[in-house]
Amino acid sequence: MKRLISLLAALMLVLAAASACAGTADIHITEESGGVFKPLPLNLDGGYKLPAYKYSKDIEVYEDPTIRVERHTVDLHEEWLVTCYYAIIEIKDPSQIRTASADEANPFRSQAVKPAKAIAALKNAVFAVNGDYCAAFAGNKSTNYIMRQGTVYSESVEPSLDMLLIDEDGDFHILSADQDLAAVDKTMVDGKKVVNAFQFGPALVIDGKPVPDEIIMNPDRSPTYAKPGAGEIRLCIAQIDKLKYMVVTCAHWGQELNRFRDMVMSLAPVQCAYTLDGGLSASLVFLNRKFNNVQSGSERPITDIIYFASAWDMSGAN
Repeated sequence: MKRLISLLAALMLVLAAASACAGTADIHITEESGGVFKPLPLNLDGGYKLPAYKYSKDIEVYEDPTIRVERHTVDLHEEWLVTCYYAIIEIKDPSQIRTASADEANPFRSQAVKPAKAIAALKNAVFAVNGDYCAAFAGNKSTNYIMRQGTVYSESVEPSLDMLLIDEDGDFHILSADQDLAAVDKTMVDGKKVVNAFQFGPALVIDGKPVPDEIIMNPDRSPTYAKPGAGEIRLCIAQIDKLKYMVVTCAHWGQELNRFRDMVMSLAPVQCAYTLDGGLSASLVFLNRKFNNVQSGSERPITDIIYFASAWDMSGAN
């Protein structure tokens, strides 16, 4: 009887995956397919293995009982003069927003690089985006603050760059460069532990309000090569609501940073939005395929990713 139940569960999983690839080709995994919710550990391990599926460029949604990712490619030339690529991500548990390094042996401490999709594949990521170029080194020491998965890898601080802190509940917080960033506590915020911290910036939206032009267009508030007043390929990560996020980038001629901020706010009512590394490093990876700026035909290797993983363990359904 147990063997029969196991075979039936496996059959249901196969039928669900097959059904998901029919029609719109989107992937929808239900509780009836078998599996159990398990929060992911606070370490550098990846998410649970995704079910077998046949990849199609038409897949726009992946969904299981713990995560939903919906990707979009939209032509916004009429208003914003760019093609916009973005994804809306909803997760069940804050452990599902995670970080990973290109260097597994010496994470976040070396200048090793890999394509974002290669790092994402190792971590079973549903969706991934490049991070903040954490290998901005001076000699053998990072010049920016680095905390990943609860571990501080570099205590150095760039005093002119905003920080993004992600706490244990998955909420975003901005530490403005107007503060004494070296002195302020970066391991706790609003009484909650910080799990991941990034230093690239600047912040574009704080508490639902746009950061003023005089701040985000100040070149001293961006990394030296980011050129806020130029038409560059921009990228940001944003929080929309509790455990709901958006990642946005643009293509072709790019945008000035204030126009990019306005475009991001036109897509969704974001509560917090923060600039990450852009240009040729901008990488939106969905189911191990990069889907932005693919016309260029090449992918710049990067040092680190932020990714969203499944917490739905289907190993017992096989």
